[in-house]
Amino acid sequence: MKKVSKKQSKLNREVAKIKSELPPFCAICGSRSSDAAHLVPKSMWPEHYTNPLNIVCLCRECHNKYDNDLSFRKLQLKLIRQVQSFDTLAANRYFKL
Repeated sequence: MKKVSKKQSKLNREVAKIKSELPPFCAICGSRSSDAAHLVPKSMWPEHYTNPLNIVCLCRECHNKYDNDLSFRKLQLKLIRQVQSFDTLAANRYFKL
């Protein structure tokens, strides 16, 4: 089993708490889902890893499209506005606005 640092363990608990408080519906299509997603990737913007505004519930299909299809992602105006509310530069870069 991989050992997790105390700092990472704390971050994981914060994210788990945020995920547990999300509505159980996909933020894009509205279907029932329990799959949480970061709106801007934690690999590119680690400072938003535990930002509640950066985590939403997405179904697996929408999550895959959102992560892998820029044209699909650019159609998600509500999510773009949500990212702009906490990081305009990240929104401009990730959504290529």
